[in-house]
Amino acid sequence: MTHMLHKLPNRRDEAWKWSDVSRVVSDDAKGAETAAPLQIFVPEGVTVTRTDGETAANDTTLLKLVSEYAGQVWNIVVPDGLASENPIQIEGLTHGHAQISLTIGKGAKIQLVEHYDGQAGAFVNSHMNIKLGETAVLDRVIVQTDPEDCVRIATTHVTAWANSEIRQHTLAFGGKLSRLETRMAGMGDAVKATINGAYLLDGKRHCDMTSYIDLACPNGHIRQSVKGVTAGKSRGVFQGKFHVRRPAQHTDAEMRHDSIMLSDTSEIRSKPELEIYADDVACAHGNTIGALDESALFYMRQRGIPLAQARAILTEAFLGSVFDTLEDEVMRESLLDKLRGWLA
Repeated sequence: MTHMLHKLPNRRDEAWKWSDVSRVVSDDAKGAETAAPLQIFVPEGVTVTRTDGETAANDTTLLKLVSEYAGQVWNIVVPDGLASENPIQIEGLTHGHAQISLTIGKGAKIQLVEHYDGQAGAFVNSHMNIKLGETAVLDRVIVQTDPEDCVRIATTHVTAWANSEIRQHTLAFGGKLSRLETRMAGMGDAVKATINGAYLLDGKRHCDMTSYIDLACPNGHIRQSVKGVTAGKSRGVFQGKFHVRRPAQHTDAEMRHDSIMLSDTSEIRSKPELEIYADDVACAHGNTIGALDESALFYMRQRGIPLAQARAILTEAFLGSVFDTLEDEVMRESLLDKLRGWLA
């Protein structure tokens, strides 16, 4: 990996200016030159195979590393029309490199649950390609609970065809540096996407949630809500962009990033963007960075609620709403339990 270290993303790259990977990764990091010990569990009817990957000349350095060290591509195929109550589960992304391809057939409906629980001092670099067939529906849940000295780069490319839908919910606790990036291309009419996430950071943890939604066809419906809380000397990063091409008329897209700083020594960087070439659309974005409502804290303390508990209640109410759109009640409660554990 030494031959590529100097090519890793750094702050001179506009898209990585707040997440300098080259500064935190060394060639002796655990997993720097190995494949991830990936484990994939699938419901009946879903197949998993492995094939050799290919490296393209225009691949990024991170993708070239995946191609060099991941070994083979894991191919997950959900056949047309399959609707399973059991999820696909991806585990074992504890260190090393992994490349995954998920193809969801026409009219299929499936849930994907990914657990990101890295090892101490590890470097994890994963790349996933998701193809959503016409009218397919994917419920994707990502839970990232890495230790504070773990570096994780998780990049996902989604190609969505007509009338397909992805509903993605992420709960992240950061690490030495974590970047969870979703890039989506809407290639058919009436594509729907919900891309929600929450990050909770303390100590010196760093979490970067980056997304790029590219719509090339009409009648798209996109909703994105990312919320974050930072404490200690942590850093939260949000970068979101909607690119609405000229043919994508009647697009309805909203993006929001809202964050709370629990300490003056923490940091939040955000960059919401709209690039619109269609003239008959409803697109908006918003961004707020603030603190807990002092009047609400005072009100609760006047009624005998201890300060720490009052802060936890307000913070949970603030963050928890990003999971309201998660239909799986058991999974939603599991995410909220992890959120409460951080607040305790």
